[in-house]
Amino acid sequence: MRRHQLRVAMAGLASAAAVAVGPALLAASASTVTNTDVPVTVDQPYVKANGATPSAGDAITRCGQNRRQQNEPSVAIDPRQTSIVVAGSNDYCTVELAGGTWAGFYRSTTSGSTWTDSLLPGYPTDTSPDGLASPLQQRGITNAGDPVQAWDLHGRLFYMGNAFNRVKPQNGSVWVATYDQDAAHYVRTVIVGSGTPALAGRFNDKTSIEVDRGLHSPYEGNVYAAWSLFQGNHGNNSIQFTRSTDHGRTFSQMTKISTGSKDVQFADIAVTSNGTVYLAYRQFDNSRGHQDNEVAYVVSRDGGRTFSKPAVATTFESFDAADSAGDPTAAAKAHEQAYLGSDGPAAEAGEESVGDSRDCGSGPFACKSGFVFFRHDSQPRITADPKAPVSDQRVYLVYDATVPGSEQPSQTTYNTADPDGSTLRVGKGAIYLSVLGSAGWSTPRLLAPTSRGHQLFPDINADGGVLHAVWHDSRNDPAYSVQYPPGNNGAVRDAQGFATATHGLDTYAASSRDAGATWSVARLSGASQMPNYEMFGDRRVPFHGDYNYVSSVGGFAYNTWTDTRQVVSGDDPRYLGGESFDVHQCRTQSSTGAWSADTCPNAGGLDQDIFGAATTG
Repeated sequence: MRRHQLRVAMAGLASAAAVAVGPALLAASASTVTNTDVPVTVDQPYVKANGATPSAGDAITRCGQNRRQQNEPSVAIDPRQTSIVVAGSNDYCTVELAGGTWAGFYRSTTSGSTWTDSLLPGYPTDTSPDGLASPLQQRGITNAGDPVQAWDLHGRLFYMGNAFNRVKPQNGSVWVATYDQDAAHYVRTVIVGSGTPALAGRFNDKTSIEVDRGLHSPYEGNVYAAWSLFQGNHGNNSIQFTRSTDHGRTFSQMTKISTGSKDVQFADIAVTSNGTVYLAYRQFDNSRGHQDNEVAYVVSRDGGRTFSKPAVATTFESFDAADSAGDPTAAAKAHEQAYLGSDGPAAEAGEESVGDSRDCGSGPFACKSGFVFFRHDSQPRITADPKAPVSDQRVYLVYDATVPGSEQPSQTTYNTADPDGSTLRVGKGAIYLSVLGSAGWSTPRLLAPTSRGHQLFPDINADGGVLHAVWHDSRNDPAYSVQYPPGNNGAVRDAQGFATATHGLDTYAASSRDAGATWSVARLSGASQMPNYEMFGDRRVPFHGDYNYVSSVGGFAYNTWTDTRQVVSGDDPRYLGGESFDVHQCRTQSSTGAWSADTCPNAGGLDQDIFGAATTG
């Protein structure tokens, strides 16, 4: 179990070689990318839902023009018309006029080669009939995000996410929106889980949605949704579940399904072709709950009415980034200010972290290691084939974890693996696959083994006998070492001790036609990105979202990820050191030495985007 305030084992500054060890490996070969990766969030004006005309002061009038951040993408291919692909993200384009982030909604009618971008109705300043009718706007909620999406078989799309205020009343809730006419028409938004006004009260987050499209299912068309319910600051979070049997008009009362665990997140849902529902989630190691890092799961065989008790699919050694802040009090205050100002997510050290920082930057966000990096935690994703024969009800699980045997004593305060006593350690992060069949879960295997590079943010989808997977990969990082976060060269440091930045993070995909026994692998990203640009927290800390996404229909898949290749680099005049992670900004200094706010936030320094690419397998 990981603990705080542990001794660092100093082992010099030499880079450590990658180690490819652990459970059995899966064969890999070449795959096919059907079109060049393109931005999903394009620098063109957004359109309003249902053809509404923006009014004066509508925040959407700045979207697509102010080059603000987007992250945490989702994607879903229409199963009855595969030229139609939809996506979503946390979209910061609304911050300029509405003061908060919102859920972006993006639609393509060209199989993902071109996109038209929009927003979920109901954001502040949205005076359209759909916006005014939204329960989010009626409750005074000013932020929405964490988007996930799923289709039924009849042209209806279900779009889920969270919604909240950054000040009291917080009201951290989860919602499900319905679009019909192959997502050309917005229908409604329904709140399925409500939070409380207190900032340390009930907060609903980390959403997942799936629809029963099972070829042999008696529950075809049921909509299933799950999320994490956080209660206070004590790790007493749980996984909640709800379902709709009337195409998203109403949902059942939310039900806790993660009995017996105290610290759980990252729910994901799979439905087999006979209608069996599987819900998997990560259980964090926790001293109070006497629990380990595990992928737990529950099963429903009656259309989501009841679930089994939780069982364990696999245990694993986490691949969670952690470090120690140079000034923990200043870092905590800066994170709070970023969150309150719609300039970053809530960021708190969990029990999975050895130290007090899950991300590191400059100024108050600077860490003792001198690295600059975005947060990431191991998380599971599951899927099942809705078209599989009755005799094949397999479920497929992927997750990122530390490769056993790759662990080394950390040369700094940065750490990703379980400690060895009081010694901090790092290790190689990789994607694992396990399959649930009639004999139970298979021994986890490396999905796409490499001799170098970390792998993280995986997703997987099954349809028509084909599996598709996507993940971030740092195999092309010229300074890769298990000792360094992706995008950092710890062997070359500036005068202030900061590592230098590298462009070494890519997105890879894989497909399999033999139930995951062998995989074809392809690089999706046309250019390596530097993921640690300090675009958040007043241009002082990175945030790269928490996940990627893939959707597929048969052999055709569309993959989405967060990408920074269009960010304009620059220099932050307020601080010395770490300049290679700085973004373009404009500031003036007063005679008293105080610095102004950034006066050119729309000049490209915040141009984080969602990119996508189609693959065949």
